[in-house]
Amino acid sequence: AAHKEIFRKGAKERGFDEEKSIALFDLMEKFAEYGFNKSHAVAYSVVAYQTAFLKRYYPAQFFAALLGTEINNKEKITAYIQEAKEFDIEILAPDVNESLWLFNVIGQTIRFGLGAVKGVGESAVEEIVKERTENGPFKGFVDFCERINLKAVNKRVMEALIKVGAFDSCEKYNRKTLLENMEFIVSFAEKKQEEKLMGQTSLFDMGEVVQSSEEQLNISESAEFDEKQKLSLEAELLGIYVSGHPLLRFKDIMGKLTSMNLAQIQELPTVAKPEGFNPRMGDEHDPSKRSVVIAGMITESKIILTKKGDKMAFVTLEDLHGKIECLFFPKVFAEFQQFLSMDEPLIMNGYVNLSEDVKKFFPTKISLLKDESDERVTSVRVSVPVNHLNAYSMTQLKQVLLSYRGSIPIHFIFETPEGRARLPLDDNFLVSPSPQMAAKINELLNTNSVSFIIDGKVEEVRQ
Repeated sequence: AAHKEIFRKGAKERGFDEEKSIALFDLMEKFAEYGFNKSHAVAYSVVAYQTAFLKRYYPAQFFAALLGTEINNKEKITAYIQEAKEFDIEILAPDVNESLWLFNVIGQTIRFGLGAVKGVGESAVEEIVKERTENGPFKGFVDFCERINLKAVNKRVMEALIKVGAFDSCEKYNRKTLLENMEFIVSFAEKKQEEKLMGQTSLFDMGEVVQSSEEQLNISESAEFDEKQKLSLEAELLGIYVSGHPLLRFKDIMGKLTSMNLAQIQELPTVAKPEGFNPRMGDEHDPSKRSVVIAGMITESKIILTKKGDKMAFVTLEDLHGKIECLFFPKVFAEFQQFLSMDEPLIMNGYVNLSEDVKKFFPTKISLLKDESDERVTSVRVSVPVNHLNAYSMTQLKQVLLSYRGSIPIHFIFETPEGRARLPLDDNFLVSPSPQMAAKINELLNTNSVSFIIDGKVEEVRQ
């Protein structure tokens, strides 16, 4: 402020227009908020070039380092993992024999860092890495418990590691079996460690045939968690899905029915609400509001009461690329509250407030992804090489079609070395064109065969 007055006086004394001088000073002041001199700009350009080089020629190492900088930011991790997958880099689940505290590179894959697992502290990870480095990889959960310092790695840590699959690569028992027998195994390991410390020998170790710890424990195996339960436990402890995603089978159809993904929404430029804007003009005239269509699954929901006593909700919606907070005001909440408890993919129409740095979504309409795709799909096409078909697959294919009866026609394109042949099915095989149906057909034929004709355009629906 002091320099502004000095500048104004100096300009006036030298005969410059006072109004233009102030405008020029204001421009310099604005630039100074984020302006570089040449040496600073050169340093930034060098760093930018180095970063681009690493991303191009060492993508796995680049993304592992990038993920490590955001190990506690689940939204950033989700976005970076999705981008890494676009580089064909596989992201592996945490593993007691390969993971470090941060993300690390194994071959051309990235192994999830143990530091990203909720409830697993750095001292526990240090103990795990130290033990396997000094005495070799762990042979399974029982071996892990017998060797590890059970004070540094407690039961809460073990439970978290089991749930995220950190023992999957070295353990013959499934996750549910390990969780159900964890207390028993840890107690057994504590006793073994005490005996070893005191130089005692177990009765079972005195005979000619030495029983292994697994034989002594005699664990009975339980049926594993289903895929949905496993993914839910991973998401609970990692903040994201690693070994799969409930929305993966809907990826392509979501891309066709939405305006943009949730990561792209956060990348939209911030736009200030114009001064003096009259709300009566409507949202369509407000440049700080953008109408969008998004899709995903609800992962969190919190219902509160307004001062008037009406219910509204704060909801977290997640897709394959990120998350966004959705605000359900009382009127919208009353109309669509039944969707908030559904464990199904949803389509949401609404708007984003661009005047906020962290964008939020304000829904105006909600529908099931399945219903929305049904309304816009006019026919279904299945393209399949003839050599993929046999009596068994044809029988199974018929059963799939009959289990998804609906009102949409379906036709087959049979591909042969000589050319292609089209076969429309009659009205006995009208279908309901859901992504689930497409996934089952693709899985059965072991190829991405299904296309939906959406709004007159052919769109692939991959598994």
